[in-house]
Amino acid sequence: MSEFYTELKALRKQQDINLEEIHNRTKINLSYLEAIEEGRFDLLPHTYIRLFIRAYATEIGANPDEIVNNLENFLGNKTSAPKPKQKEPPKEVDKTELSDKDQAPLFKNGNVKNVRTETLKGVILVGILIFSIYIIRVINQEEAAKTPLEYPSEFIEEGSITDQDLQNNFDILSEQIQELKSEPPYIFKLAAAERVWYRTKTDTLKPIENLIPSGDNRLYEFGQTFEILLKHTRGINLYLNGAILNSINSSSNPVRVTLSVADNTVTIQQFVPNS
Repeated sequence: MSEFYTELKALRKQQDINLEEIHNRTKINLSYLEAIEEGRFDLLPHTYIRLFIRAYATEIGANPDEIVNNLENFLGNKTSAPKPKQKEPPKEVDKTELSDKDQAPLFKNGNVKNVRTETLKGVILVGILIFSIYIIRVINQEEAAKTPLEYPSEFIEEGSITDQDLQNNFDILSEQIQELKSEPPYIFKLAAAERVWYRTKTDTLKPIENLIPSGDNRLYEFGQTFEILLKHTRGINLYLNGAILNSINSSSNPVRVTLSVADNTVTIQQFVPNS
């Protein structure tokens, strides 16, 4: 029968979860996660071994209590409670001076005291464990909230367009200049039915490249100027203060839209590959 940690690794792969994802969510060192799957529990910090394996089991959809129980069986309960310090032998008492009735209360009182001490230790350890789990979850939630969504592989797949690319590889098919009829504050909305690469420049800020997935939308507020360059306009709708820009045609080629408050204009340029 295979060891339980090999079954954990198989379950993780079946769920299509990699160790890097578990590391990012739990902040557990990658080397510790690898040690768990290899059954090398001696490499894990003794204090946190059960906490780590419980968090690992939760991430892959296993029963944490069952996995911890399997761990205990695997380790053979080697982590037993430390032996209490030996107390100095009590002063020898002449047994002949104590009757059976006198000796019985001595043993009874000692046992009750030991039970209370061990119970108190157990309650304290459970409290520390629960508090540690709570702190880890709070930290993970805060980190997840701070981390923005990234699409590195999609950027590579989609590709970007530079001003140099537009100049060398494309010609302007049409240019429309309309009156900017909206009043401040100016809110520009991009709604995408298809995924598309785009670049924006707001007022005097530096241009920012981005990728919007299908079915998503983005809002941008500007004061004087706003420019957006789209790789294509298939399934793309653009809005200014809630009003759609009707002059945007669906195209597989780049489109650039420039809004200028000073000139009171909306300029729409459509490009085609040059021959």
